[in-house]
Amino acid sequence: MIPDKANGNSLSALITLLQDEDLKVASLAMEQFLNLGLAEETIAEFQESQDPRLRQRIHQLSGILTRRRARQTFLEAVANEGITIWEGILRINVLYDPQCNRTQVDEYVQSLAAKLETQGATGPRLAALMREAEFMVPDEDTLDVELYLADCVVETKYGSPAVLCAIAQAVGQQAGWNPSIVLHEGRFCLIDRHGLLIDPSEGWHLSRIDTQAKIHPCSRKDIWLGVLSQLFLVSLVEGHLRDLYHFGDLLSSLNNTPFEEALPYPLGKSKL
Repeated sequence: MIPDKANGNSLSALITLLQDEDLKVASLAMEQFLNLGLAEETIAEFQESQDPRLRQRIHQLSGILTRRRARQTFLEAVANEGITIWEGILRINVLYDPQCNRTQVDEYVQSLAAKLETQGATGPRLAALMREAEFMVPDEDTLDVELYLADCVVETKYGSPAVLCAIAQAVGQQAGWNPSIVLHEGRFCLIDRHGLLIDPSEGWHLSRIDTQAKIHPCSRKDIWLGVLSQLFLVSLVEGHLRDLYHFGDLLSSLNNTPFEEALPYPLGKSKL
């Protein structure tokens, strides 16, 4: 065990590094705080520091710690199969933006569900409600990060098929209609036990298909992997290395594959 005095000297040295003008040096200090388990007490002690640079770095350290906790909670919930598709979509939103107002998003979905329940929950009425709310899949900019974040989708009404299906499914389930999410012709769609298919990519078009048709029932994990894969791709295209590593780590963890083996160099050791 390291003597208290040595602990104090180490902490003082790390605080000095955290205040360094060079962001790379400060990042290394943050990594040490996290690895040594000193992040929480450091944040509590210095979050109101008079030094603006130290206060900013402590805020960054707090954000990293919050994201790590959210990641661990999400992975544990997935492993225990303890969350719904919609809950997982909201948690992914928080993993990207810890400041997102998920309560407001949930309340909006509940308000749609209440409206649908009043009308009588059926597939056609759910499709009509989603059209009335102006939810749609955009024709362009399909790699816009906002298409995969529930709070942005609720605000702008533009979303990826996976997230729109998750919203519609949550609305339907809360109102008493329970569709499944499937892949049909390469697109995420909703389907009920009678073969009624709702396709958000086609303006919430309804069709009746044979239950033996080529559809792939999606598990909860399939939906989350679909969204996380797109967030990873957006991060790659936009050059956001921190998000790229973050979502790559999540994808490899969900697939039970070591990070360094799952991703190509320079993120991992895999060779394309």
